[in-house]
Amino acid sequence: MTRLGKYVLASFLKPLLFSYGAMTLLVLMAELMERLDKIIAGKAPLTVIARYLLALWPVRSLELLPVAALLAILLSLGQLSRRMEITAAMSGGIHPWKLTAPLLTMGVALSLLSMGLAEGLTPWANRQVKKLWNTDIRRLTHRKPTRFYDITVAGSGVFYAVGTLDLEKEWMENVVIDLLDNGRPGRQIQARSAQWEKGGWTLRGGLERIYGPDGQDLTRVRGFQKLRLDRNDPPANLVPQEPDPDDMSQFSLRQRIQRLKSLGIATQKLEVELYMKTALPWSNLVIVFLGIPFAFNKRGGKVRAVAVALAVAFAYFGLLQVGRAIGQKPWCPPMAGAWTANFVFLALGARLFWRMRSLS
Repeated sequence: MTRLGKYVLASFLKPLLFSYGAMTLLVLMAELMERLDKIIAGKAPLTVIARYLLALWPVRSLELLPVAALLAILLSLGQLSRRMEITAAMSGGIHPWKLTAPLLTMGVALSLLSMGLAEGLTPWANRQVKKLWNTDIRRLTHRKPTRFYDITVAGSGVFYAVGTLDLEKEWMENVVIDLLDNGRPGRQIQARSAQWEKGGWTLRGGLERIYGPDGQDLTRVRGFQKLRLDRNDPPANLVPQEPDPDDMSQFSLRQRIQRLKSLGIATQKLEVELYMKTALPWSNLVIVFLGIPFAFNKRGGKVRAVAVALAVAFAYFGLLQVGRAIGQKPWCPPMAGAWTANFVFLALGARLFWRMRSLS
């Protein structure tokens, strides 16, 4: 990197760190003030409050980093432009695109950092925030249900359809169990009831069907009064779970989508959330790309920079939510909905960037 590139990058990093730190502090304090009445009512100790705010920090960082990057671009390049330093560099034969290349590289670095946070730290932090808030601060105690109705569960080579599942009695009623052989139906057990006993299910009152190698031809049907199924699928593993996509990594969410698809369950909403996990981190690069042409304007100062940053952030996150809603429509591809804001802002930034040719 040239000396000029290092100078431009250094002028960007200082307001970036200051903006990010100031906004993080403001957002966390606003969160604390908003929930102060419930915190006081729950008599939460200071250590719990500190842990809650610390867990909330990476969750809010995904949204704060793009805004801080945009504000840093406007402040740093705006100052260089008003001091005629950019004009002097271009007079020396340096194209404005080359001048801003280190900032685009920094946008890529911030996007990769956000992706690391979103995949490695944010899901855990989301779970911690909910646990600390509900259990340690508000002291809510919800009794978990022990009986479930009309559930379907897929496992490794097996598919359960259960009318009633009772966790306390470790008992099922109206059970259909499909055992797969190389992905094809091989054996089906239909039972009136089933009891969990010593590492397996004891089924009572039903039929057993055996299929041929093609998984379609029924080769044998027999009734039974009692049948032992030695599979390590305890009752707790059959409880239907609906985890929050924010609490899951991309890998876990993708696995869940594939599992639901195998059951024939619609997954468009979850697919949108999956693509959102990449769209939001890459907003750092998109917003930096958009902010550079704005920053070359010599008019205005810090107040104008803050106003522009807030306006762009409001428009971006508003469009992000619109795209999320559109992506859940059957006619819209999930990725197109999740990336709508990025596509629109990237196109606008490309248009403004192209107009910077007149500066050279």
